[in-house]
Amino acid sequence: MCKCKKMRIVAVVVITVYVVQLLAFPGLAHSTDKNHRKKILVIYDRRNFFGFKCDEVTSVVHLFYHFEVTVDEIAASSYEKGMLAKYDQAVYIGIAAHELREPLLADLVAYQKPLLFIGRGIEHLIDRKYSEEVVFDGEAYQPTKVTYKGKEYSLKTERFFQRLGINSANVQVFSQLEDGGYEYPYVCRISDLWYVSCFSTDEQVLFYILADILHDFLAEYHTAQPQVYVRIEDVHCQRSPESLYEIADYLSTEDVPFMVALIPAFFDSERDRIYYLAENERFVHAIKYMQAAGGSILLHGYTHQIHKSMPGEGFEFWDGKKDCPLDVDIKVWVDERINSGINNCVAAGIFPLGFEAPHYAVSQEGYVQLKKYFSTIVGHLQTSDKGFTTTVYPYRLYNSPLYNQLLPENLGYVDPDDPLFLQHLLEELDKVMIVRDFTAGFFFHPYLDISLLKSVIAELKQRQVQFLDLKQEENWVKGRKHVISSQNGAVKVIGLQEPTEESPLVAFYTKTVWLLVIVVTVICLRLFVILLRARKKSKHNLFKSEGMGP
Repeated sequence: MCKCKKMRIVAVVVITVYVVQLLAFPGLAHSTDKNHRKKILVIYDRRNFFGFKCDEVTSVVHLFYHFEVTVDEIAASSYEKGMLAKYDQAVYIGIAAHELREPLLADLVAYQKPLLFIGRGIEHLIDRKYSEEVVFDGEAYQPTKVTYKGKEYSLKTERFFQRLGINSANVQVFSQLEDGGYEYPYVCRISDLWYVSCFSTDEQVLFYILADILHDFLAEYHTAQPQVYVRIEDVHCQRSPESLYEIADYLSTEDVPFMVALIPAFFDSERDRIYYLAENERFVHAIKYMQAAGGSILLHGYTHQIHKSMPGEGFEFWDGKKDCPLDVDIKVWVDERINSGINNCVAAGIFPLGFEAPHYAVSQEGYVQLKKYFSTIVGHLQTSDKGFTTTVYPYRLYNSPLYNQLLPENLGYVDPDDPLFLQHLLEELDKVMIVRDFTAGFFFHPYLDISLLKSVIAELKQRQVQFLDLKQEENWVKGRKHVISSQNGAVKVIGLQEPTEESPLVAFYTKTVWLLVIVVTVICLRLFVILLRARKKSKHNLFKSEGMGP
């Protein structure tokens, strides 16, 4: 067979294997080719505001996972001359009032590519490069309003903002702040410099404006249709099946797809026992009914508790009492609980397509482990192991070290104790609509009066939002025994052969047999070589004797 024909056969085999992988695990189809992505360097002076737990740098960095980029981080104190040269674009985050020092300042001045500068320290760069276009006017405190794309939003932030005065028509202002009659840019652009006056995750409007501006900074213009999802929260076997049927019937009639955050095992603290799905046929039937009526199931932990607390009330992947990561082998902890949840669901004919962490609380290493099992995580993102704190995002995030895809929850929940809950939920929707390709979501507890849910759906329909149907998208859940996937509304389940554990005695005999096989093989090969040499020597002597005369 000619060499080129062999190469063609190899190519066909490789392509076939790749296509089969994509069909089996459709979530792999999302682009992860880092060679064709822009490289971003994020430089920061410190990671958080003094006295606050939130890792602001992590919060910013994860905004970039909405885009086709790769991100590296480095502290300003560790920066070395020339590091910027290999990056397509750069970001500087100034949280403290530290002076920009060489060689970082010199490299920022010389940088000829797009630079996003956030917060404090801008005066040093202005003095060296932009003094003709803008002037630094000091700090401002507690601006009351921000304007973006012709809309005005009220602010309640307590952060300090850097004020710039505009001296040139070449400065493009995207967003304006107002502070008692004094106006100054929140976001502006001077040639390749993009400047944001302050950064903080505690004011959603400002965070969302930054999130939207990144489309322009990166020149990556998305056209995805904005979507809103409905999630039925904390569903477990002690919930009324009748209320679940009622919710499913209503949402199905309204043609509204929804998610169901299912807790598959109910821990009864009084009896100190766990009730499994298989023990409650009426509840299982209700969940399968919801599944058939347009519901997509999320695994909401396994028991949604540790420390003997009631399911739906406690943490499971974070120590809520000590406010720190769990003191366990997190790899084993996640593996056991996630596989137990998946196995219980599949055995009952229930097929989860994603994961929602109880209270959105997960340690950083916990996320790394969960990423192995789920293509899709729903909720907020915990950004630090220093304490429980989460960041709310306005759009989907992809392919970070912590998750494959994050679907954000950012509208809140239906709160019967808040007479203005609907107004507050719609206000959050108005904020997230700042972002051109937003994904939004809210949740509803099934024990509440369904009229509360109906009021929200009616308002959302009046605004003509598009509802997100999770099972229409590509998702996968991988357990030891089962792989679940969805695409175009079809949900598939593949049963896997679970490896059986050998007893120590069997393992010993197996290793011994293999060792003997290796030893015998080596001896046989050695004898074979000796035999060949002996035959060769024998023939040589024979030919030598035949060639001698009388």
